[in-house]
Amino acid sequence: MQRASPNDLDRVFKALGHVTRRRILQLLAQSPRYPYEISKLLDLNRRVVLKHLEALEEAGLVEHETGESDLGPDRTYYRLSVSFGLSTTILPNSFMIRVTRARPETTEPAARAVRPRADVRAVKALLTELNRINERIAKLDEERVRLAEVRGQIIREIEAIMRACDWDDESCMRV
Repeated sequence: MQRASPNDLDRVFKALGHVTRRRILQLLAQSPRYPYEISKLLDLNRRVVLKHLEALEEAGLVEHETGESDLGPDRTYYRLSVSFGLSTTILPNSFMIRVTRARPETTEPAARAVRPRADVRAVKALLTELNRINERIAKLDEERVRLAEVRGQIIREIEAIMRACDWDDESCMRV
């Protein structure tokens, strides 16, 4: 999703509209995987998984590449092809879709902060940090919704004033 056009967003929303595709994306967010592995993890038929992977690929969310296998012929691995956040706000007088692209340095695995020797203290520290980040994200989401409500109220007031003044298009453009 280099540049989000309405058609791109429609394809993304359609792809995200199926619970199995969202579960596949969850797995691919962890690491690249091949279809058989996904089918086993999700307890689904391999053909079903391939159909969903095809839909995700058409939406531009995943891509595939061939990788070597120690056990037999080369495997086709699927991985995420994008890094972005997508939020939708639906409130009275406010409907917004926001696409936020991840900066390249934020797409690297967070595990780089972990020392090579993973121990209980390191895991506890990372879990504490994860909890702190989750709480901050929740607060930001609440603030985003609150601001969207205020935005909707402001737009409603502007429209009411413009209707009361019976402005024509030219008057509106001057403002």
